[in-house]
Amino acid sequence: MYLNRLNRTYTLAICLLGISCTADFEDINTDSKRPVATTPDLLLPGIIKSTASAWGARGGEEGLVVTQHAGEIQSTNDDTYRWNPNPQPYTEGYNTLRDVYNLIEVSKDAEGLSGYYGIGLVLRCWNYQFITDTYGDIPYLEAVQGKTEGNFFPAFTPQAEIYQGMIDDLVLANQVLSRDGISISGDILYAGDLEKWRKFTNSLRLRLLMRISDVDPETAQAGIREIVGNPESFPVFESNEDMATLQHDIENPPSRYTTRVGSFDSYRLSRTLEQRLKAMTDPRLKVFAQPISASGKNIYSEDWDDYAGIQNGLSAEDSEGYSPTGDPAKSGSNFISRLGILYACQECNPLSSPLAAQTVIMTYSEVEFLLAEAIQRNILPSGNAEEHYKNGIKGSFDYYADRTTVGGWDDITNALKSLDMDNYFSQENVAFSGNPTGDLQKIYLQKWISQFYTGMEAWSQWRRTSQPEVIPGPDAANDQKVPVRFLFPNEIKATNSQHYESAVLNMGGDYLTTRLWWDIADNQ
Repeated sequence: MYLNRLNRTYTLAICLLGISCTADFEDINTDSKRPVATTPDLLLPGIIKSTASAWGARGGEEGLVVTQHAGEIQSTNDDTYRWNPNPQPYTEGYNTLRDVYNLIEVSKDAEGLSGYYGIGLVLRCWNYQFITDTYGDIPYLEAVQGKTEGNFFPAFTPQAEIYQGMIDDLVLANQVLSRDGISISGDILYAGDLEKWRKFTNSLRLRLLMRISDVDPETAQAGIREIVGNPESFPVFESNEDMATLQHDIENPPSRYTTRVGSFDSYRLSRTLEQRLKAMTDPRLKVFAQPISASGKNIYSEDWDDYAGIQNGLSAEDSEGYSPTGDPAKSGSNFISRLGILYACQECNPLSSPLAAQTVIMTYSEVEFLLAEAIQRNILPSGNAEEHYKNGIKGSFDYYADRTTVGGWDDITNALKSLDMDNYFSQENVAFSGNPTGDLQKIYLQKWISQFYTGMEAWSQWRRTSQPEVIPGPDAANDQKVPVRFLFPNEIKATNSQHYESAVLNMGGDYLTTRLWWDIADNQ
Protein backbone atom coordinates (compact mmCIF):
# COMPACT_ATOMS: atom_id res chain seq x y z
CA MET A 1 0.00 0.00 0.00
CA TYR A 2 2.80 2.39 0.90
CA LEU A 3 4.60 1.69 -2.38
CA ASN A 4 1.41 2.24 -4.34
CA ARG A 5 0.88 5.58 -2.65
CA LEU A 6 4.49 6.50 -3.31
CA ASN A 7 4.21 5.58 -6.98
CA ARG A 8 1.05 7.62 -7.38
CA THR A 9 2.66 10.62 -5.70
CA TYR A 10 5.77 10.31 -7.88
CA THR A 11 3.69 10.01 -11.02
CA LEU A 12 1.61 13.05 -10.12
CA ALA A 13 4.76 15.07 -9.56
CA ILE A 14 6.07 14.08 -12.99
CA CYS A 15 2.81 15.12 -14.61
CA LEU A 16 2.99 18.44 -12.82
CA LEU A 17 6.24 19.04 -14.68
CA GLY A 18 4.19 19.19 -17.83
CA ILE A 19 5.91 16.18 -19.38
CA SER A 20 4.19 13.25 -21.05
CA CYS A 21 3.92 10.14 -18.89
CA THR A 22 4.93 6.73 -20.18
CA ALA A 23 2.54 4.01 -21.24
CA ASP A 24 3.25 2.15 -17.98
CA PHE A 25 1.39 4.87 -16.12
CA GLU A 26 -1.46 5.15 -18.61
CA ASP A 27 -4.17 3.87 -16.29
CA ILE A 28 -3.27 6.41 -13.65
CA ASN A 29 -2.90 9.41 -15.92
CA THR A 30 -5.70 8.94 -18.44
CA ASP A 31 -8.85 10.94 -17.85
CA SER A 32 -11.56 8.49 -18.81
CA LYS A 33 -14.02 11.34 -19.38
CA ARG A 34 -11.73 13.18 -21.80
CA PRO A 35 -11.75 11.87 -25.37
CA VAL A 36 -8.35 11.02 -26.80
CA ALA A 37 -7.80 13.22 -29.83
CA THR A 38 -5.82 11.55 -32.59
CA THR A 39 -6.51 13.96 -35.45
CA PRO A 40 -5.55 17.64 -35.69
CA ASP A 41 -9.11 18.94 -35.95
CA LEU A 42 -9.91 17.31 -32.59
CA LEU A 43 -6.74 18.54 -30.91
CA LEU A 44 -6.94 22.14 -32.10
CA PRO A 45 -10.02 23.50 -30.27
CA GLY A 46 -8.95 22.09 -26.92
CA ILE A 47 -5.49 23.61 -27.23
CA ILE A 48 -6.86 27.05 -28.05
CA LYS A 49 -9.45 26.91 -25.30
CA SER A 50 -7.10 25.69 -22.57
CA THR A 51 -4.42 28.26 -23.40
CA ALA A 52 -6.95 31.08 -23.55
CA SER A 53 -8.48 29.95 -20.26
CA ALA A 54 -5.13 30.07 -18.46
CA TRP A 55 -4.28 33.39 -20.15
CA GLY A 56 -7.57 34.92 -19.02
CA ALA A 57 -7.36 33.54 -15.49
CA ARG A 58 -3.97 35.05 -14.75
CA GLY A 59 -4.88 38.24 -16.55
CA GLY A 60 -7.97 38.57 -14.35
CA GLU A 61 -6.06 38.25 -11.09
CA GLU A 62 -2.35 39.12 -10.75
CA GLY A 63 -2.36 40.69 -14.20
CA LEU A 64 -5.09 43.15 -13.23
CA VAL A 65 -3.57 44.38 -9.99
CA VAL A 66 0.20 44.27 -10.47
CA THR A 67 0.15 47.18 -12.93
CA GLN A 68 -2.78 48.82 -11.14
CA HIS A 69 -5.64 48.49 -13.56
CA ALA A 70 -7.54 47.10 -10.57
CA GLY A 71 -7.12 46.92 -6.82
CA GLU A 72 -8.41 44.53 -4.20
CA ILE A 73 -10.69 44.71 -1.18
CA GLN A 74 -11.29 42.01 1.44
CA SER A 75 -8.46 39.64 0.49
CA THR A 76 -5.56 41.71 -0.82
CA ASN A 77 -2.73 39.19 -1.23
CA ASP A 78 -2.35 39.76 -4.97
CA ASP A 79 -2.35 43.53 -4.54
CA THR A 80 0.20 43.50 -1.70
CA TYR A 81 2.60 41.13 -3.49
CA ARG A 82 2.12 38.21 -1.11
CA TRP A 83 2.58 35.80 -3.99
CA ASN A 84 3.30 32.19 -3.10
CA PRO A 85 4.93 29.69 -5.49
CA ASN A 86 2.36 29.39 -8.23
CA PRO A 87 1.79 26.20 -10.25
CA GLN A 88 -0.10 28.20 -12.86
CA PRO A 89 0.47 28.90 -15.69
CA TYR A 90 3.38 26.42 -15.45
CA THR A 91 1.35 23.23 -14.99
CA GLU A 92 -1.51 24.23 -17.28
CA GLY A 93 0.93 25.42 -19.91
CA TYR A 94 2.91 22.20 -20.09
CA ASN A 95 -0.25 20.10 -20.00
CA THR A 96 -1.42 22.02 -23.05
CA LEU A 97 2.00 21.80 -24.69
CA ARG A 98 1.74 18.01 -24.70
CA ASP A 99 -1.25 18.38 -27.00
CA VAL A 100 0.54 21.06 -29.03
CA TYR A 101 3.48 18.75 -29.66
CA ASN A 102 1.05 15.99 -30.67
CA LEU A 103 -0.62 18.40 -33.09
CA ILE A 104 2.74 19.28 -34.62
CA GLU A 105 3.86 15.66 -34.91
CA VAL A 106 0.69 14.35 -36.58
CA SER A 107 0.58 17.21 -39.09
CA LYS A 108 4.21 18.07 -39.82
CA ASP A 109 4.82 15.62 -42.65
CA ALA A 110 1.26 14.50 -43.38
CA GLU A 111 -0.26 15.29 -46.74
CA GLY A 112 -2.94 17.97 -46.55
CA LEU A 113 -2.30 18.85 -42.89
CA SER A 114 0.33 21.58 -43.19
CA GLY A 115 -2.16 24.21 -42.01
CA TYR A 116 -2.33 22.49 -38.63
CA TYR A 117 1.45 22.31 -38.54
CA GLY A 118 1.77 26.06 -39.04
CA ILE A 119 -0.85 26.80 -36.41
CA GLY A 120 0.80 24.33 -34.05
CA LEU A 121 4.03 26.32 -34.26
CA VAL A 122 2.15 29.51 -33.38
CA LEU A 123 0.37 27.87 -30.46
CA ARG A 124 3.65 26.45 -29.20
CA CYS A 125 5.13 29.95 -29.26
CA TRP A 126 2.13 31.52 -27.50
CA ASN A 127 2.26 28.95 -24.69
CA TYR A 128 6.01 29.26 -24.21
CA GLN A 129 5.84 33.05 -24.31
CA PHE A 130 3.22 32.95 -21.56
CA ILE A 131 5.28 30.62 -19.37
CA THR A 132 8.76 32.08 -19.88
CA ASP A 133 7.57 35.67 -19.44
CA THR A 134 6.04 34.59 -16.14
CA TYR A 135 8.93 32.55 -14.69
CA GLY A 136 12.10 33.11 -16.76
CA ASP A 137 14.25 30.09 -17.65
CA ILE A 138 12.04 27.02 -18.16
CA PRO A 139 12.25 23.60 -19.84
CA TYR A 140 12.19 24.22 -23.58
CA LEU A 141 14.75 22.29 -25.64
CA GLU A 142 14.16 19.14 -23.58
CA ALA A 143 10.51 19.76 -22.69
CA VAL A 144 7.67 17.32 -23.33
CA GLN A 145 10.02 14.41 -24.02
CA GLY A 146 8.75 12.00 -21.39
CA LYS A 147 6.87 9.80 -23.82
CA THR A 148 9.22 10.04 -26.79
CA GLU A 149 12.64 10.18 -25.14
CA GLY A 150 12.00 8.97 -21.60
CA ASN A 151 13.24 12.32 -20.29
CA PHE A 152 11.11 13.13 -17.27
CA PHE A 153 13.57 15.59 -15.77
CA PRO A 154 14.27 18.19 -18.48
CA ALA A 155 16.99 20.78 -18.25
CA PHE A 156 15.90 24.41 -18.17
CA THR A 157 16.74 26.52 -21.22
CA PRO A 158 17.98 30.12 -20.76
CA GLN A 159 15.36 32.64 -21.77
CA ALA A 160 17.52 34.14 -24.51
CA GLU A 161 17.55 30.77 -26.29
CA ILE A 162 13.82 30.32 -25.74
CA TYR A 163 13.13 33.65 -27.41
CA GLN A 164 15.27 32.75 -30.39
CA GLY A 165 13.42 29.46 -30.70
CA MET A 166 10.03 31.15 -30.52
CA ILE A 167 10.99 33.71 -33.13
CA ASP A 168 12.27 30.95 -35.41
CA ASP A 169 8.99 29.07 -34.96
CA LEU A 170 7.02 32.13 -36.03
CA VAL A 171 9.17 32.68 -39.12
CA LEU A 172 8.58 29.07 -40.13
CA ALA A 173 4.88 29.25 -39.29
CA ASN A 174 4.43 32.23 -41.58
CA GLN A 175 6.09 30.31 -44.41
CA VAL A 176 3.93 27.22 -43.85
CA LEU A 177 0.67 29.16 -43.58
CA SER A 178 1.38 31.00 -46.83
CA ARG A 179 1.26 27.78 -48.86
CA ASP A 180 -1.49 27.48 -51.45
CA GLY A 181 -4.43 25.13 -51.13
CA ILE A 182 -4.32 24.39 -47.41
CA SER A 183 -7.31 24.37 -45.09
CA ILE A 184 -8.21 23.40 -41.53
CA SER A 185 -11.25 22.72 -39.36
CA GLY A 186 -11.84 22.83 -35.63
CA ASP A 187 -10.50 26.39 -35.43
CA ILE A 188 -12.36 28.28 -32.69
CA LEU A 189 -10.09 31.34 -32.92
CA TYR A 190 -10.23 32.36 -36.59
CA ALA A 191 -12.78 29.92 -38.06
CA GLY A 192 -10.22 28.51 -40.47
CA ASP A 193 -9.05 31.86 -41.88
CA LEU A 194 -5.37 31.13 -42.43
CA GLU A 195 -4.59 34.66 -43.60
CA LYS A 196 -5.66 35.92 -40.18
CA TRP A 197 -3.49 33.26 -38.58
CA ARG A 198 -0.57 34.64 -40.61
CA LYS A 199 -1.33 38.14 -39.35
CA PHE A 200 -1.41 36.83 -35.78
CA THR A 201 1.87 35.00 -36.40
CA ASN A 202 3.72 38.10 -37.56
CA SER A 203 2.08 40.38 -35.01
CA LEU A 204 3.17 38.02 -32.25
CA ARG A 205 6.67 38.01 -33.69
CA LEU A 206 6.61 41.82 -33.63
CA ARG A 207 5.69 41.67 -29.92
CA LEU A 208 8.57 39.33 -29.14
CA LEU A 209 11.09 41.33 -31.15
CA MET A 210 10.18 44.54 -29.38
CA ARG A 211 10.39 42.75 -26.03
CA ILE A 212 14.05 41.90 -26.65
CA SER A 213 14.93 45.23 -28.27
CA ASP A 214 16.94 46.43 -25.26
CA VAL A 215 18.95 43.23 -24.76
CA ASP A 216 19.37 42.08 -28.37
CA PRO A 217 18.89 45.23 -30.45
CA GLU A 218 20.42 43.81 -33.63
CA THR A 219 18.02 40.85 -33.80
CA ALA A 220 15.09 43.07 -32.88
CA GLN A 221 15.86 45.74 -35.46
CA ALA A 222 16.50 43.27 -38.28
CA GLY A 223 13.30 41.37 -37.57
CA ILE A 224 11.08 44.42 -37.16
CA ARG A 225 12.42 45.99 -40.35
CA GLU A 226 11.88 42.74 -42.24
CA ILE A 227 8.24 42.57 -41.14
CA VAL A 228 7.40 46.22 -41.76
CA GLY A 229 9.34 46.40 -45.02
CA ASN A 230 7.62 43.36 -46.56
CA PRO A 231 3.91 43.56 -45.73
CA GLU A 232 2.88 41.04 -48.39
CA SER A 233 5.30 38.45 -47.07
CA PHE A 234 4.77 39.31 -43.40
CA PRO A 235 1.22 40.66 -42.93
CA VAL A 236 0.25 41.96 -39.48
CA PHE A 237 -3.03 43.11 -37.94
CA GLU A 238 -4.55 45.92 -40.02
CA SER A 239 -7.81 46.42 -38.13
CA ASN A 240 -9.83 45.10 -35.21
CA GLU A 241 -11.17 42.43 -37.56
CA ASP A 242 -7.76 40.74 -37.47
CA MET A 243 -7.01 40.71 -33.75
CA ALA A 244 -6.67 37.50 -31.75
CA THR A 245 -9.66 37.26 -29.42
CA LEU A 246 -11.52 34.13 -28.37
CA GLN A 247 -15.25 34.61 -28.74
CA HIS A 248 -17.36 32.98 -26.04
CA ASP A 249 -20.94 31.75 -26.10
CA ILE A 250 -23.62 30.78 -23.61
CA GLU A 251 -22.31 27.23 -23.23
CA ASN A 252 -18.67 28.36 -22.98
CA PRO A 253 -18.70 31.76 -21.25
CA PRO A 254 -15.59 33.67 -20.15
CA SER A 255 -14.15 32.49 -16.84
CA ARG A 256 -15.10 35.59 -14.85
CA TYR A 257 -18.74 35.26 -15.97
CA THR A 258 -19.14 32.10 -13.88
CA THR A 259 -17.30 33.28 -10.76
CA ARG A 260 -19.01 33.83 -7.44
CA VAL A 261 -20.19 37.31 -6.54
CA GLY A 262 -17.66 37.53 -3.73
CA SER A 263 -14.76 36.67 -6.03
CA PHE A 264 -15.85 39.25 -8.60
CA ASP A 265 -16.43 41.89 -5.95
CA SER A 266 -12.96 41.57 -4.47
CA TYR A 267 -11.43 43.17 -7.59
CA ARG A 268 -12.26 46.87 -7.94
CA LEU A 269 -11.22 49.79 -10.08
CA SER A 270 -7.73 51.02 -9.20
CA ARG A 271 -7.37 54.66 -8.21
CA THR A 272 -4.35 54.76 -10.53
CA LEU A 273 -6.40 53.89 -13.61
CA GLU A 274 -9.27 56.10 -12.46
CA GLN A 275 -7.09 59.19 -12.11
CA ARG A 276 -5.26 58.68 -15.39
CA LEU A 277 -8.49 58.25 -17.35
CA LYS A 278 -10.25 61.16 -15.66
CA ALA A 279 -7.27 63.39 -16.44
CA MET A 280 -8.00 62.76 -20.13
CA THR A 281 -11.81 62.69 -19.80
CA ASP A 282 -11.51 59.22 -21.27
CA PRO A 283 -14.86 57.38 -21.45
CA ARG A 284 -13.17 54.00 -21.45
CA LEU A 285 -13.37 54.46 -17.68
CA LYS A 286 -17.07 53.62 -18.04
CA VAL A 287 -16.17 50.36 -19.76
CA PHE A 288 -13.62 49.32 -17.16
CA ALA A 289 -15.74 50.28 -14.14
CA GLN A 290 -19.29 50.67 -12.88
CA PRO A 291 -20.60 53.62 -10.85
CA ILE A 292 -20.18 53.24 -7.10
CA SER A 293 -23.17 51.55 -5.47
CA ALA A 294 -23.76 54.59 -3.26
CA SER A 295 -24.57 56.64 -6.37
CA GLY A 296 -27.76 54.68 -6.94
CA LYS A 297 -26.80 54.21 -10.57
CA ASN A 298 -26.55 50.78 -12.14
CA ILE A 299 -23.96 50.17 -14.84
CA TYR A 300 -23.49 53.70 -16.21
CA SER A 301 -23.48 57.29 -15.06
CA GLU A 302 -22.83 60.55 -16.87
CA ASP A 303 -21.34 61.94 -13.65
CA TRP A 304 -17.61 61.25 -13.55
CA ASP A 305 -17.65 61.61 -9.76
CA ASP A 306 -19.72 58.43 -9.59
CA TYR A 307 -16.62 56.44 -10.55
CA ALA A 308 -13.99 55.94 -7.85
CA GLY A 309 -11.07 53.57 -7.46
CA ILE A 310 -9.22 52.12 -4.51
CA GLN A 311 -5.61 52.77 -3.61
CA ASN A 312 -3.48 49.76 -4.43
CA GLY A 313 -1.52 47.83 -1.85
CA LEU A 314 -3.75 48.20 1.20
CA SER A 315 -4.15 45.61 3.93
CA ALA A 316 -7.47 43.74 3.98
CA GLU A 317 -8.63 45.80 6.96
CA ASP A 318 -7.64 49.13 5.44
CA SER A 319 -9.19 48.23 2.09
CA GLU A 320 -12.57 47.58 3.69
CA GLY A 321 -12.49 50.98 5.37
CA TYR A 322 -11.06 52.90 2.43
CA SER A 323 -12.69 56.17 1.41
CA PRO A 324 -11.88 57.58 -2.05
CA THR A 325 -12.78 61.07 -0.85
CA GLY A 326 -11.17 60.81 2.56
CA ASP A 327 -14.56 61.17 4.26
CA PRO A 328 -14.97 58.33 6.81
CA ALA A 329 -18.73 58.50 6.32
CA LYS A 330 -18.20 57.56 2.67
CA SER A 331 -15.94 54.56 3.09
CA GLY A 332 -16.20 50.90 2.24
CA SER A 333 -17.15 48.87 -0.79
CA ASN A 334 -20.27 50.91 -1.62
CA PHE A 335 -18.00 53.84 -2.46
CA ILE A 336 -15.53 51.94 -4.66
CA SER A 337 -16.37 51.04 -8.26
CA ARG A 338 -16.74 47.43 -9.31
CA LEU A 339 -15.19 46.32 -12.58
CA GLY A 340 -17.28 47.20 -15.62
CA ILE A 341 -20.37 45.30 -16.72
CA LEU A 342 -18.35 43.89 -19.63
CA TYR A 343 -16.43 41.82 -17.08
CA ALA A 344 -19.25 41.15 -14.59
CA CYS A 345 -20.24 37.67 -13.46
CA GLN A 346 -23.67 36.20 -14.18
CA GLU A 347 -24.80 36.47 -10.55
CA CYS A 348 -23.40 39.98 -10.14
CA ASN A 349 -25.81 41.78 -12.41
CA PRO A 350 -28.73 40.61 -14.59
CA LEU A 351 -27.40 42.86 -17.38
CA SER A 352 -24.14 40.91 -17.68
CA SER A 353 -23.53 39.04 -20.93
CA PRO A 354 -21.57 35.86 -21.76
CA LEU A 355 -21.25 37.02 -25.37
CA ALA A 356 -19.75 40.49 -24.99
CA ALA A 357 -16.48 39.82 -23.14
CA GLN A 358 -13.79 38.03 -25.10
CA THR A 359 -10.48 36.53 -24.05
CA VAL A 360 -8.10 39.06 -25.56
CA ILE A 361 -4.81 37.56 -26.72
CA MET A 362 -3.43 40.32 -28.92
CA THR A 363 -5.05 43.44 -30.31
CA TYR A 364 -4.73 45.55 -33.41
CA SER A 365 -4.05 48.48 -31.06
CA GLU A 366 -1.00 46.70 -29.67
CA VAL A 367 0.45 46.36 -33.16
CA GLU A 368 -0.08 50.07 -33.82
CA PHE A 369 1.57 51.01 -30.54
CA LEU A 370 4.49 48.69 -31.30
CA LEU A 371 4.95 50.38 -34.66
CA ALA A 372 4.70 53.83 -33.07
CA GLU A 373 7.36 52.86 -30.54
CA ALA A 374 9.63 51.37 -33.20
CA ILE A 375 9.52 54.62 -35.18
CA GLN A 376 9.90 56.81 -32.12
CA ARG A 377 12.98 54.86 -31.00
CA ASN A 378 14.48 54.83 -34.54
CA ILE A 379 14.28 51.05 -34.73
CA LEU A 380 12.46 51.71 -37.98
CA PRO A 381 14.26 54.16 -40.30
CA SER A 382 11.10 56.03 -41.27
CA GLY A 383 7.39 56.31 -40.60
CA ASN A 384 4.87 58.44 -38.75
CA ALA A 385 4.84 57.49 -35.07
CA GLU A 386 1.99 59.86 -34.26
CA GLU A 387 -0.25 58.32 -36.92
CA HIS A 388 0.28 54.81 -35.55
CA TYR A 389 -0.24 56.14 -32.01
CA LYS A 390 -3.59 57.63 -32.96
CA ASN A 391 -4.57 54.46 -34.82
CA GLY A 392 -3.87 52.47 -31.67
CA ILE A 393 -6.09 54.73 -29.57
CA LYS A 394 -8.90 54.70 -32.13
CA GLY A 395 -8.66 50.92 -32.38
CA SER A 396 -9.10 50.62 -28.63
CA PHE A 397 -12.16 52.89 -28.57
CA ASP A 398 -13.70 51.06 -31.52
CA TYR A 399 -13.11 47.66 -29.93
CA TYR A 400 -14.88 48.58 -26.71
CA ALA A 401 -17.72 50.25 -28.59
CA ASP A 402 -18.21 47.01 -30.49
CA ARG A 403 -18.23 44.87 -27.33
CA THR A 404 -20.63 47.13 -25.45
CA THR A 405 -22.91 47.06 -28.49
CA VAL A 406 -22.94 43.26 -28.32
CA GLY A 407 -23.79 43.51 -24.62
CA GLY A 408 -26.67 45.89 -25.30
CA TRP A 409 -25.26 48.60 -23.03
CA ASP A 410 -26.25 51.54 -25.19
CA ASP A 411 -25.30 54.32 -22.77
CA ILE A 412 -21.72 53.10 -22.58
CA THR A 413 -21.55 52.62 -26.34
CA ASN A 414 -22.85 56.14 -26.93
CA ALA A 415 -20.30 57.59 -24.52
CA LEU A 416 -17.53 56.00 -26.56
CA LYS A 417 -18.90 56.83 -29.99
CA SER A 418 -19.91 60.40 -29.20
CA LEU A 419 -16.43 61.39 -28.08
CA ASP A 420 -14.87 64.08 -30.27
CA MET A 421 -11.60 62.36 -31.11
CA ASP A 422 -10.01 65.56 -32.41
CA ASN A 423 -10.59 67.19 -29.04
CA TYR A 424 -9.33 64.09 -27.27
CA PHE A 425 -6.12 64.09 -29.31
CA SER A 426 -5.58 67.81 -28.72
CA GLN A 427 -5.31 67.44 -24.95
CA GLU A 428 -1.88 68.25 -23.56
CA ASN A 429 -1.48 64.84 -21.92
CA VAL A 430 -2.50 63.05 -25.14
CA ALA A 431 -1.08 65.14 -28.00
CA PHE A 432 2.43 64.58 -29.29
CA SER A 433 4.62 67.51 -28.26
CA GLY A 434 7.76 66.86 -30.30
CA ASN A 435 9.64 65.82 -27.17
CA PRO A 436 10.95 62.30 -27.99
CA THR A 437 10.94 61.04 -24.41
CA GLY A 438 7.60 62.57 -23.52
CA ASP A 439 5.93 61.29 -26.66
CA LEU A 440 7.30 57.79 -26.07
CA GLN A 441 5.82 57.86 -22.56
CA LYS A 442 2.45 58.77 -24.06
CA ILE A 443 2.67 55.75 -26.36
CA TYR A 444 3.39 53.54 -23.35
CA LEU A 445 0.52 55.04 -21.34
CA GLN A 446 -2.06 54.52 -24.07
CA LYS A 447 -0.79 51.00 -24.66
CA TRP A 448 -1.18 50.28 -20.94
CA ILE A 449 -4.77 51.51 -21.01
CA SER A 450 -5.57 49.39 -24.05
CA GLN A 451 -4.14 46.26 -22.39
CA PHE A 452 -6.71 46.14 -19.61
CA TYR A 453 -7.39 42.44 -18.97
CA THR A 454 -5.06 41.22 -21.74
CA GLY A 455 -3.29 38.36 -20.02
CA MET A 456 -0.08 39.55 -18.37
CA GLU A 457 0.88 41.86 -21.22
CA ALA A 458 0.56 45.16 -19.37
CA TRP A 459 2.88 43.72 -16.71
CA SER A 460 5.39 42.66 -19.36
CA GLN A 461 5.16 46.12 -20.91
CA TRP A 462 5.91 47.73 -17.56
CA ARG A 463 8.79 45.36 -16.80
CA ARG A 464 10.40 46.19 -20.15
CA THR A 465 9.85 49.95 -20.15
CA SER A 466 9.15 50.96 -16.51
CA GLN A 467 6.19 52.90 -17.94
CA PRO A 468 3.71 53.99 -16.81
CA GLU A 469 4.88 54.36 -13.22
CA VAL A 470 3.73 51.80 -10.64
CA ILE A 471 4.01 52.85 -6.99
CA PRO A 472 3.60 50.03 -4.44
CA GLY A 473 0.93 50.62 -1.82
CA PRO A 474 1.53 51.16 1.91
CA ASP A 475 1.07 47.49 2.89
CA ALA A 476 3.05 46.05 -0.03
CA ALA A 477 5.32 43.16 0.87
CA ASN A 478 8.36 42.08 -1.17
CA ASP A 479 10.43 44.95 0.29
CA GLN A 480 8.02 47.41 -1.31
CA LYS A 481 9.08 46.25 -4.77
CA VAL A 482 6.75 45.34 -7.61
CA PRO A 483 7.14 41.64 -8.51
CA VAL A 484 8.82 41.00 -11.84
CA ARG A 485 8.14 37.25 -12.06
CA PHE A 486 6.35 34.30 -10.44
CA LEU A 487 8.08 31.88 -8.09
CA PHE A 488 8.60 28.40 -9.49
CA PRO A 489 6.03 25.82 -8.32
CA ASN A 490 7.06 23.75 -5.31
CA GLU A 491 6.53 20.55 -7.31
CA ILE A 492 9.34 21.53 -9.66
CA LYS A 493 11.74 22.07 -6.79
CA ALA A 494 10.87 18.64 -5.40
CA THR A 495 10.86 16.54 -8.57
CA ASN A 496 13.45 18.20 -10.81
CA SER A 497 15.71 19.70 -8.17
CA GLN A 498 19.02 19.40 -10.01
CA HIS A 499 17.86 21.29 -13.09
CA TYR A 500 15.80 23.70 -10.99
CA GLU A 501 18.86 24.65 -8.95
CA SER A 502 20.94 25.10 -12.09
CA ALA A 503 18.30 27.39 -13.59
CA VAL A 504 18.02 29.44 -10.42
CA LEU A 505 21.79 29.86 -10.33
CA ASN A 506 21.74 31.06 -13.95
CA MET A 507 18.89 33.49 -13.29
CA GLY A 508 20.29 34.87 -10.05
CA GLY A 509 17.67 33.43 -7.72
CA ASP A 510 14.06 32.32 -7.47
CA TYR A 511 12.55 35.48 -6.05
CA LEU A 512 9.74 37.79 -7.02
CA THR A 513 12.45 40.38 -7.65
CA THR A 514 14.62 38.16 -9.91
CA ARG A 515 14.70 39.88 -13.27
CA LEU A 516 14.08 38.07 -16.52
CA TRP A 517 16.67 38.23 -19.30
CA TRP A 518 14.86 40.96 -21.23
CA ASP A 519 13.91 43.02 -18.15
CA ILE A 520 16.65 45.60 -17.76
CA ALA A 521 14.53 48.74 -17.26
CA ASP A 522 14.97 50.89 -14.18
CA ASN A 523 11.58 49.93 -12.75
CA GLN A 524 12.29 49.57 -9.02
